[in-house]
Amino acid sequence: MISWKSQRVRRAAGQTGAALLTLLLLSMVTFWAVQHNGPMAAARSALGRGATDVQLKSYVAQHDLDAPVVQRYGRWLGDFVRGDWGVSPVTQRSVSDDVVPRFRRTLMLALIAIVIALPLSVLLGLYMARRSGGAADMSLLVGSVIVAAMPEFVVGLGLIMVFSVTLGWLPVDSTALDFGTLTEKVVAYILPAATLVLAMVPYIARIARVAIVEALAEPFTQAAVLRGLPRRTVIWGHVMRNAAVPLVNAVAINLVYLLSGVIVVENVFAFSGIGYTLLQAIAQNDTLTVQAIAVVMGAMFIVISLIADMLVVYFNPRLKPAS
Repeated sequence: MISWKSQRVRRAAGQTGAALLTLLLLSMVTFWAVQHNGPMAAARSALGRGATDVQLKSYVAQHDLDAPVVQRYGRWLGDFVRGDWGVSPVTQRSVSDDVVPRFRRTLMLALIAIVIALPLSVLLGLYMARRSGGAADMSLLVGSVIVAAMPEFVVGLGLIMVFSVTLGWLPVDSTALDFGTLTEKVVAYILPAATLVLAMVPYIARIARVAIVEALAEPFTQAAVLRGLPRRTVIWGHVMRNAAVPLVNAVAINLVYLLSGVIVVENVFAFSGIGYTLLQAIAQNDTLTVQAIAVVMGAMFIVISLIADMLVVYFNPRLKPAS
């Protein structure tokens, strides 16, 4: 009989292979989407509308843009995997030098938001579950639905009006990330992170509430109470462990949403992260930067999904095969 460890390795290998195949397909779709206008369009975006036909043809020949699309894709993918993401035809700077620092900022912003939102959501969901059906529970449910229904840019603008315009406590944007002092850079994260927290908490808290209510009604929870176990042990040792599976899925979904929804938030606050850079690259028809950001974000989505699958198996013993 195959051991649980061997099955776990095979499962992880299969998931990793599927993830790599998904990422390969994503890179193909992205490359085609930004290259389908043809080599002359790419040359015109790099040289500007005032470029002559001779200049355009020279640029196409110099960068081998008239080669078959499969050949160009293979060359780009090989360079990308080796860390050579090319030079932007718009900014004339290395794409990796522009994308990587901004991706770190976006990742930091997302981590700050999830570190704050996750415990807050779990505690709020636990509070609501223990008062299920009561006035406090219903009030918080209604409030969470109202907050969840508001788009991120509305939440962000509301925070700007309160904390920047009315109270004057915080800056209206996050441009200090590029030229401010260390303190100003730290402050620049506050409003974007608060916007993302307000966008995530209502959804995760409702999922936590439902999962905890169901776990509280399970026979094993009632048996633990009847055995006289302390309330804290029952809640955190039995209820929360069994409520963790839907919570992990909810957090994974929100992390995927976070890396995509952060595009809106970054543009509201002029936060120079990967989302802000992506919209600028699209507006300027900077194809190499768009391709790099799309592949990097796709890789992050896949990594998050893999981690979520592994955590679900860990928290749910029924998904583990018998040894």
